[in-house]
Amino acid sequence: MDIRTLDLAAIASTGAFIDVIEDGQWDLPSPCTEWTVRGVVEHMVANNRRTLGHLGVEFDGTGDPRADFHSSAAALHAQFADETVLTRPFPVGPFELSGAQALGVHFFDVLVHGWDVGVSLGHEVVLDERLAAAALEVIGSFPEHEAIYGPSALFAGRLAVAEDATAQERLLARTGRRPGQRGA
Repeated sequence: MDIRTLDLAAIASTGAFIDVIEDGQWDLPSPCTEWTVRGVVEHMVANNRRTLGHLGVEFDGTGDPRADFHSSAAALHAQFADETVLTRPFPVGPFELSGAQALGVHFFDVLVHGWDVGVSLGHEVVLDERLAAAALEVIGSFPEHEAIYGPSALFAGRLAVAEDATAQERLLARTGRRPGQRGA
């Protein structure tokens, strides 16, 4: 499946959780211990803003995290509709990736953070197994590097997982999360 299609599916999955956040839930703790629900959503918007900036597109936003998530994601995909953007170099942490690889990072980041938002709101989150499996494939393409896993990295250290774990359970463990985990 095309990375743009996967990313749009992750945005839709995560957007469904963002759309039901009530006013009093923005400050709930999340599995990302340094962020509240608002912080997780603002992180995704900041990633979109940074990617758009790399493409020479400004995104100011409205200050409403819900609206900014949706509009920044739409702006990002408007840019990635251009096939040449998929081959452009993008800085991602200490790496230089192609646009397609950078969108792959966006895909699994948005999908996993959707799980973070959903469980913070008290939902039993079941990710689409095809999306979770695809996200695992994307993550598996990255080298072992301290900028990816560990303190001050993209993801917390990996957790052990059972051999018969589902794709979702493996994805969560790969990104330092436990099934059944709630906000900090």
